[in-house]
Amino acid sequence: MQKLVQSRSVNPNMDDPTKSSPYDPVELEVAELIFNKLKNIGLSPKFEGISPSRPNVVCEIGEGKKTLIFNGHMDTVPPPKGYDFNPFLGFIKNGKLYGAGALDMKSALCCYIYAIKALLKFKKELNGKICLQFVIDEEPMAASHFGTRYLLERGYTGDAAIVGEPGSYKITIGNRGGYRFKLETLGDAVHTGSREWEQKKEGLNAVLEMTKAIKALEKLRFPTKKHPVFPGRKNVLTFPTLIKGGKAINFVPDSCVAFGDARLLPGVTKDYIEKEIRKRLKGLKIKYKLTPFVYVPASFIKPTEPIVRILKTNTQQILKKKLISEGSGPWSDMWMFIERGIPAVNFGCGGAGAHDKNEYTEIKSLIDVTKIYSLTALDFLK
Repeated sequence: MQKLVQSRSVNPNMDDPTKSSPYDPVELEVAELIFNKLKNIGLSPKFEGISPSRPNVVCEIGEGKKTLIFNGHMDTVPPPKGYDFNPFLGFIKNGKLYGAGALDMKSALCCYIYAIKALLKFKKELNGKICLQFVIDEEPMAASHFGTRYLLERGYTGDAAIVGEPGSYKITIGNRGGYRFKLETLGDAVHTGSREWEQKKEGLNAVLEMTKAIKALEKLRFPTKKHPVFPGRKNVLTFPTLIKGGKAINFVPDSCVAFGDARLLPGVTKDYIEKEIRKRLKGLKIKYKLTPFVYVPASFIKPTEPIVRILKTNTQQILKKKLISEGSGPWSDMWMFIERGIPAVNFGCGGAGAHDKNEYTEIKSLIDVTKIYSLTALDFLK
């Protein structure tokens, strides 16, 4: 686990996921570490990716028609400022292992490796296959074409999937959807010292045009329907989350770009949110370009699915408590499985600080979750 944290895999495209490339070796160090570890314990891992610079790692054991997938991403968010120590050290104190990605989600990757190592002793009891998937490029938008989606399209499918996103306090059986977009307002550049600007004959400040759009989109409203899988959760538009405008201090900005993020409950579609955005911008007399770059549908499975029931039984056995099953606010790669008819859940290790300073995972949780994964695989493939 320390080696995974010490191996850097910071995704540089958090500010603009459209810049992501399958040729940047973002996770390569971690992928090679995992590949070699799996090989050392007697397995036959494979690199699967668009390019050798940024591969996913896949490893399978067992035979039979039924397949259980364990899926997790190798990339991390950039560690924020304010860490009390080097975020790439894997510092251990009071039963906690600290560092960038320690909880989200190198902890689960570690559990997968040791769960499959334990299961090697019980291969004869597995009536089916286990497929480990260590994937790239999840953090910026969990909708990449290079990671989980690439593997699914290559035929790495199954009968159920566990995605080890952090959190051992519940079994996540769905996630809200999302819609992300780029809005550009257009102005007219002119030197701020010019007579034309001074007399308001030329120039239009694109940043001020964007403020009109911001105020208009604050009034966007969603349907008020609730959903039983997402108790207490709502549709939310956050705009802007990122904004850029202007080229120089002495020039009127001719362009301003802002990014927006919407979190959507079941029933709210891409067409609905786009229509509402354009409706709010209509009549403002501004020139703009709206560019959607990701849409993830809200997805969920029934709490009676076998993978949910089996996982609940084993979490109760190991953690000595009953877990609830419900949907989550953020989305993960889980939706890609559900959309293809593969029941999927999120369940991972305990800790705190994901996407924050002093991120850590609890070492006891690493061991507990490894046991839970192992038992769940055995029961699912009996």
